[in-house]
Amino acid sequence: MRTVEGIIYDPRNGQRGLGDLYLPERPQGAPCALVIHGGGWNAMDKHGLAGVAEFLCECGFGAFNINYRLLGQAPWPACGDDCLAAARFLLDAGHPDMQGLDRRNLVVVGASAGGHLALMTGLRLPAVQVRAIVAIAGPADLAFPLGSGLSMTGDTPYARKFFGALPVAESARRMASPVHYVGAESPPVLCVHSINDDLVPLAHSERLVAEYAKLGRRAELFSYDGPGRSHGIWIEGTDPHRLLPPLEAAIRRFLATVG
Repeated sequence: MRTVEGIIYDPRNGQRGLGDLYLPERPQGAPCALVIHGGGWNAMDKHGLAGVAEFLCECGFGAFNINYRLLGQAPWPACGDDCLAAARFLLDAGHPDMQGLDRRNLVVVGASAGGHLALMTGLRLPAVQVRAIVAIAGPADLAFPLGSGLSMTGDTPYARKFFGALPVAESARRMASPVHYVGAESPPVLCVHSINDDLVPLAHSERLVAEYAKLGRRAELFSYDGPGRSHGIWIEGTDPHRLLPPLEAAIRRFLATVG
């Protein structure tokens, strides 16, 4: 594996417009993935999902692990716009080391808030460009509750932070919710979710999978009895964080069947 750090995908955003490219041993013709970190849309950076990028690289992907603008810098839709810009940068081979990758189809992967952004990115790009989406503990409907003060089901303090002002129109909440972008050509999706997650309840992934089912599109839900009451996705003590082995196995199986 080789890592190319500090690639600028959007020069307007300083450190938040950077990404790291993880290249497998044989990068020529390797599929590509966009990796999006979590942190409540308001914290963390690309290091939070470096272990996921490494895992995807082990699976043979070239993985572009990105920063994006946080809510303290700009409210929604800035973070979503940044993820779309990073995806287009990767698809257009904006860096020379991306040119050998197979960019005909893109996999978008994210965890927690990054799961929401992965869904919003993969569902808004042209369907022919997206091979699959993997959302790990991702919020799918902002009309559904979230834990730890993140709920945006009404005109809450976090709704003000996320949207930039109150009151929040229902149309704005819908436009920021992945479930409302599911369509007849939506790419395959894998939702990975602990049944014990109180931060992003399992109902979010169940809601998305149900919306896919209405349209006969492929959606899989890998639910499991995770440790703790938060996401329960990481191996304790790993730096960078690595996903629990059953989660990596589920993602590996899913990715082997799409394309």
